[in-house]
Parts: sequence; structure tokens; C-alpha cells
Amino acid sequence: MAIYHFSNQIISRKKQQNTIAAAAYRSGERLVDERTNESKFYKRQVEPITHILAPSHAPKWVYDRQQLWNEVEKVERQWNAQLAREMNVALPKELSHEEQEQLAIEFCYEVFVKDGMVADLAIHRDDEENPHFHIMLTIRPFNEEGTWGNKQVKIKEIINGKPQIKAIHTTDWNTKEKLVYWREQWAIYANRFLEKNGFPERITHLSNKDQGLETLPTIHEGVVARQLQNEGKESERIRINMERKEFNKIIIELAEVKKEKQVKERTEKFVRRFTPLEKKQLRESAKSLRLFVNYENINTRKSQLDKWQARLEFSQDSIDTFKKMNRIERETDMLNQAENILGNEANRFLEKYYPNFNIEDLSKEQKIEVVETTVTQNKRLSSHEIEKVILDLEKKQIEKDLSVLLNNRPRFVLSIRKEIQRAEKQFENLRLRNEVNFADGSTIKNASEKELSQMQLLLKQKENLNKSLSLLGLLYDHQLQAMYPNWDGRNYLSIEQKEFFVMAEEYYGKNITPEDFSNPPRKYSKDEQIEIIFTFYQISNGNIDSNKRNQTIDLLNKKYPDFQTDNQSYKQMFYYECMRYSDEMGQERMNQLQRAFDVQSVGKEEDSQLESSTTFDPKSNHHSGFFSYDGSDFFSILESAIREADRKWKEDELEQKNKNKRKRQKGMER
Repeated sequence: MAIYHFSNQIISRKKQQNTIAAAAYRSGERLVDERTNESKFYKRQVEPITHILAPSHAPKWVYDRQQLWNEVEKVERQWNAQLAREMNVALPKELSHEEQEQLAIEFCYEVFVKDGMVADLAIHRDDEENPHFHIMLTIRPFNEEGTWGNKQVKIKEIINGKPQIKAIHTTDWNTKEKLVYWREQWAIYANRFLEKNGFPERITHLSNKDQGLETLPTIHEGVVARQLQNEGKESERIRINMERKEFNKIIIELAEVKKEKQVKERTEKFVRRFTPLEKKQLRESAKSLRLFVNYENINTRKSQLDKWQARLEFSQDSIDTFKKMNRIERETDMLNQAENILGNEANRFLEKYYPNFNIEDLSKEQKIEVVETTVTQNKRLSSHEIEKVILDLEKKQIEKDLSVLLNNRPRFVLSIRKEIQRAEKQFENLRLRNEVNFADGSTIKNASEKELSQMQLLLKQKENLNKSLSLLGLLYDHQLQAMYPNWDGRNYLSIEQKEFFVMAEEYYGKNITPEDFSNPPRKYSKDEQIEIIFTFYQISNGNIDSNKRNQTIDLLNKKYPDFQTDNQSYKQMFYYECMRYSDEMGQERMNQLQRAFDVQSVGKEEDSQLESSTTFDPKSNHHSGFFSYDGSDFFSILESAIREADRKWKEDELEQKNKNKRKRQKGMER
């Protein structure tokens, strides 16, 4: 199969290159460098086929290879001058030698020579499997009378009132656009010759990525690689090509299977039905909004507009602000209209494909998500699959809300509870200081407007934080449902207990099982624990500066890639694990552990007046310290939590059975 290879380089004095040596190597001729009086010759096993092609106005001496490149070396005087441009191009091995030569000459003449360049062409066939040609091209153009022209001209310009000199190239030969054009032209000329000689194969100048292909391009092997292979030696370039060809074979086979599947699916495809008016409105909306109209894009754009509007509300009134606000209003209307169309279409879709499903129980977002999933998977979803879609959507929304509410703060129950505690304390201090009694409305005037606003802000903050706790609880519920789908007792855990199960799963990389309570897992060995403790001890003790600190953390991350140095929850679990082996570690290491993880201050905020008990009561519904209890109790606390949750679940189940029994008895009495 014909391959495409077209490489380009500049031969320059800056890279200490010489056109005489380059031309001698490519042509196989002995050439003399007149500046140094050195003879350049490189013996080749197969004599190259060479041609010099030149425009009609070029001087006759350009057809003498030695004089041509010596004249180039003379006219270019600067130390960093560009001397020549060279192309290396693969010839289609499907063509005969004569056809290959004709193709190379026609391409060079039509594309380069007619544009004013002299082309020194050399066809190499040292390896019949890799026929190719080199073209050395002059960079400096010729004037009509046959003298060297200028590469660039300098003109004077007045910029900011000051005269400046600007250099302008006299040709476009150095532009990226021209190189792309040359590459494209080679594909056109080669395909023309292939087609003319009865070969349907096509080559393209586009990369695999630009063609949308997943296959890997092969690389140019070269004569040296072929010689190594013929001598029974391994060539890295040939090995790479063999691996890529094998990979591409698999990709092509997979593509065929995928194609067959798509053909089959066309006959089974679920059709989304928009009315002609809805299609028109969606097209107009997509054009005006400059986005593909789907529910995700609509929500994203709405969020962007909300943020933009919030910024504008605090800016000074102006015509520009007024225009922007009008644009936001127009776009919001279009987005709402598009969202309503998607909602109406979702109703029609569900009525057709899910006639027995009670769609009234679903929100608009849930309906649209079910439709999107049905169309994407191209199958009618079961009741269980619909429940999963709704659950995933709810989880996604919870995570989104959490991100907004917590503003990327560490998402731990303790930190939120402490924030609530802080807000309550500050609110109460303000109330007492101003002798405000909300049962007596007349006392409100005791506080200034500023302090009343501050109190309202604290109440709002507390409300949002409580909402955050509720959202965290829902998030943990989803995680625990995925972790323990058959354990109903999970619903009777406190939010702190749920958090502990999630933390343990994140730390150990697996769900905690009953076997773990009798034989707790150990993630890090004694030596590993000692090294990690000492690293954090050095950092916390101030023994290293900030630069060294970052290097130390980087080294720790490289050695222990699983250790999440920025995750307080993970570090908390590590602390618990170390505490479980305190006897083995020794008192000195335990002191370093306490110091390294700052047990007394973790979880404290700026207001030191907050109560900071460092105890954990498994019987209570919350704990008040990050590293708040002996790690040896960690699994016993989880085991206790499971027993307590199961007890509550059984009590509720028994109570529900009794209620049902009493209802049946009442029914029988009637």
C-alpha cells in the first residue's frame, strides 16, 4: 500500500551545515567546496537518478551542480544565513522506476520551479522497499535578468511618531501555509499517477488525527534501518513500525465490527420527534446562542449568564451595562424556550416508548435524562435502569451543589459543624451585647443596622451550612448504597458514622467487611509508617524551608503515590492506623506522630474561644476532633455502629410489621 512521507528542513550556516556536502551526499557526485578547496564525496551502493530543474530566467550555470551550490555559498554572507531548503519524499513503490521518475520531475517542476526556485532532484533506490527522492531548493530568488534577487526588502515605517525599519519577505516560500500547500500537492500528484496506472490506493497529507482515525502513523525507516535488518540486526525504527502495523490491524478490525453494529442499530434506532416549529426554534436558538442545544449545554450557559449578571449588578450604570443586561435577558429567554421544547419532546418520547411508566413522578430534568440515556444506549431501559439514571442524576446534582455551597473547602462533617458552632456563637454574642430578644420585637432597635445585617448574614450562613450537612448526608447515602447495596442498616447510621465508612473505603481501596473487624487490614508497614511520620514531623517542626518542603513532599509522593498528602481525611485514617500499632512503634514515634499531625490544633479555627473537646463517643451522633480518639478503637467503633444500625433497622422493621398486623386486625373487625 502506498505511504505518505514528506519531510522538510532548512540547511543553514547557523547549524554549521554546508550545501556542497549536502548536494554531494544526495547526488552521489564528487563536488569541490571552493571556499575550503575540500572535495566532498559519498559513495552509494545504487547510483542516484539526478536532475536539475530551473525557471527559464535562471542563468545557465545553475545546471552545473558544483557551481550552483558554490554560488549559493558565496552570495549568502551572514553567519546564520539560510542556504537551501530540502525535502525528503517517499515514492509510491507500486509505480515502475520510470513512472516514479516522471512523477518526481513533474511535481518538482510544476510546484517549485514554476514558482521561481531551482530544484536539485535526486532519486534514491538503495532499498527497493523504500524508494524516495530528495529535493534541494534555492531560497534566494533570481531576478528576470538572471542575477540573484533579494530574500527580503527593508522599508521605513512611522510607528507612534517614530521611524522604524521593517523587513518584508519577497516570496512566501517560508510560510507555514506554503508548506501545507506543498504537502497537499504531493498527495494530489501521487494519487493522480496511482490512479492513472490502475492503483486505487489513496494517500493523504492529513495526519491520522485530522482524518479522525485511531490508527497510528508509521515512521520513515530509511536505508540504514533496512541494512541493519538485512544483516540480521535489530532496527528500532523497523520494530516500531511492526508494532504499529499490528496495532493498526486490531483497530481496523474493531472499526469493522463497530461499523456492522452501527448498520444494525440503524434499523432499531429510537427516534426523537420534534415538531417542525420546534425544529425551527431549536435551529434559531442554536444559531443565536452559538451552541449545540442539549440539556447539559443549556444548564452550563445558564450558569455562565447568572455569574455574568451578578457581576454587572455591582457595576456602574452605563449604556454598555444596559446592553449587556439586555443580552443576558434575551439569551435567558431563548434558553428557557429551548429547555421547554426539550421537556415537551421528552414527554412525547416517554409516552411512546414507556407507555406503562408513570412519568408524572419524574421531574423535567429526570425525564430529559431518561430520554438522553435511552437514545445514547439505543435501548428501552428497565425499571431498575431508570432508577439508576435518576439516582446518578441526583448524585451529580448533589455534588454540584456541594461544590458551590462549600466553595471547594475540605468536605468533612467536623469542619462544617465547627463553622455552624462559630456562626451560632458569634450570633449569640451580638444578640446578648445588644440585649436583643426576638420574642420582644421592640428590642430589635437596640442593635444598629450594621449589626442587624451581620446577624442576618450569620443566620444565612448557618442555614447554608446545615444544608451542606444535609447534602453531605445524601452524598454519603449514595456512596454507601453503591458500597453496600444489600445492607439496609446503612440508612440508620449517623452522618459521622457514614463518613467513617466512606473514609475507610477511600483509604483501603475496598469496602470494610465483617472479616476486617476481627483482622483489621494494614496499608503501610512499620518502616513505611516511620518514614512517613518522620517526613511530616520535619515539615511541622520547621526544620526545612518552603522550597525544601515542596521537594520533600514531592519525594514522598513519588515513593508513596497512593498517599494523598492534601487529603485531610486520608491523613486522618493514616493516623488511626499508626495508633493501632502504637506499642510496636514506640513512644518516641508516637510523640512525633502527635506533633506531625498536630493533634491538638487540627480542626481548630481562628476563634480559639470555641470549645475543642478531643474525645469521640461512639454512642453519640457526632465527634468534635479530627484525630480525636485512639486508633485502636477505629474498627470496634465501626463494628459498634453496624450493630447499633442493625438494631434500629430491626426495631423499625418489627414496628412496621406490628403496624401492618394491627391494620389487618382492624380490617377484619369491620
